[in-house]
Amino acid sequence: LEHSKKGVEDAKNQGNSLFSQGSLDECVRWFSKGIWLAESKKVQDVPSDLHSILYSNRSFAHIKQKKWAEAEEDCSKALALNAKNTKAVYRRAMARFELGKFEGAKADVEQVLKDLPDPSSNKEAVDLKGKIVDALAKKSAPAAA
Repeated sequence: LEHSKKGVEDAKNQGNSLFSQGSLDECVRWFSKGIWLAESKKVQDVPSDLHSILYSNRSFAHIKQKKWAEAEEDCSKALALNAKNTKAVYRRAMARFELGKFEGAKADVEQVLKDLPDPSSNKEAVDLKGKIVDALAKKSAPAAA
């Protein structure tokens, strides 16, 4: 990989290509190479939104592999780099839901719905919010004697 912004872009594109082919382990490796390059200080001009996308995309591969804790961590890192990365917020909501962190998941999904008010673009988020609300209701319901 070229030690440049182009090298980081290449790693992202290679990861995306492998993801679309279903090669999840391999795509995680490429996103990780891009992240390493962006964080190694060998490349100075990596925009934070690109750096954020690498984490967000790697989190999606983790979600497909049901590696929920890794997905949540990558989403949080993506959001530390770019708080406006709505995909990372949504993916973290998914991961937190699967981890049983319903309050955090609800806060994330509500943020997504605020950022994407158009019903045609937020159906999955609306569905996820419904699941989270149901899970919170079950959690707070008194157990039957």
